Amino acid sequence: MFNHLAPSSSSAAGTRSSRCISSEQVTYTEVRYQRTHGSRWLTLDRPGARLTCAAAEMSADLRDRSLAPWRYSINREDDRIPREISFAECLCHGCVIDQREDMRYNSVPVFAPLMVMRKTPCPRDPDKFVVSRDWIKVPVGCTCARPKYTKRSTGPHRAG
Repeated sequence: MFNHLAPSSSSAAGTRSSRCISSEQVTYTEVRYQRTHGSRWLTLDRPGARLTCAAAEMSADLRDRSLAPWRYSINREDDRIPREISFAECLCHGCVIDQREDMRYNSVPVFAPLMVMRKTPCPRDPDKFVVSRDWIKVPVGCTCARPKYTKRSTGPHRAG
């Protein structure tokens, strides 16, 4: 299964700073991040949201009208800024066709990159922190796709 929490190839290793900062400076960094990026990565499910794949009354929300419906859950990491991010979770394995789950298709997550900050204890001073940039892939919704098929090899073909 795809690990959406794994850092991308331009991960923190290339952007890590060894500068240790205080807790107050970490808080200032969090406030700056919120001002710049807002809370657009935090979506809460409304009461009565569809939580299963079963076809139910459709709402106006795209995630309910989709052939690959999804819900949001909160992913929380205390060493990350922002601490809480909404992750989409596909509600079906197949796709909803004519109000039934059709297993000839797959519901698959759609990912978007998000720059986050990581806070780690300072090696020289445990009361301070190193804050570094990192990129994660956030599942933001789901889409309906044809399944992947692997072609079986029947061995090398020889010219006659």
